[in-house]
Amino acid sequence: MHVELVASTAVRVPFPDTVSPSEAAVAFASLSDAPPATQLRRSVDDLAQSRSELLDHASATLHIRGVSRDSAAAVRGHGLAVSERAIEGTVVPAVIAADGDLTRAFEAAVEEAEFVRRELLQALEDAMAEETNALVRRKRAREAANALTPAAAATELVATGTFRAWRGFIQAYQGRFEHDEIRELAAAVLDVMAVEAPLLFGDLRAEQRR
Repeated sequence: MHVELVASTAVRVPFPDTVSPSEAAVAFASLSDAPPATQLRRSVDDLAQSRSELLDHASATLHIRGVSRDSAAAVRGHGLAVSERAIEGTVVPAVIAADGDLTRAFEAAVEEAEFVRRELLQALEDAMAEETNALVRRKRAREAANALTPAAAATELVATGTFRAWRGFIQAYQGRFEHDEIRELAAAVLDVMAVEAPLLFGDLRAEQRR
């Protein structure tokens, strides 16, 4: 799993170097006369709750690689704009990867599922022989056969969202009882965002340690 910041909001007016460019955008949107760092530290609780709409004035785009379709679905469910493509390989759940026998059984099951998917794909294309447009025929057959693609299939994402949306994603999956991989992804996103905007995401680190 790899999470990388590729773009974020930045103000084009002068701002003190006590805040990051994206934090400056949120501070500017608050229309406060207080210094940006002071304003953000003073109102971080309000920004996370009653005035969370201010966090919509800054956004971040993250490149996420090597996660499962399960994790990709979790990202899509939080008001984020997502581009996605399948990549080679599967993501083995940690509880399975810790045991050699379980890992071998898992890999065999994934291999069998892929074999069946390809067989089904060919059968679907044959069944749609009356469709004269080859591109349409292949597209429809592939979409139907992909229903057999395992949730563990690896995928790559580019996801863009407001700071409020990213905070929502992190908070939704911080709990110890959440899906292991998605919790790991939320922690990786927090690591990135806490560097980009420490005043706006630092409080989530305290929640993470509880």
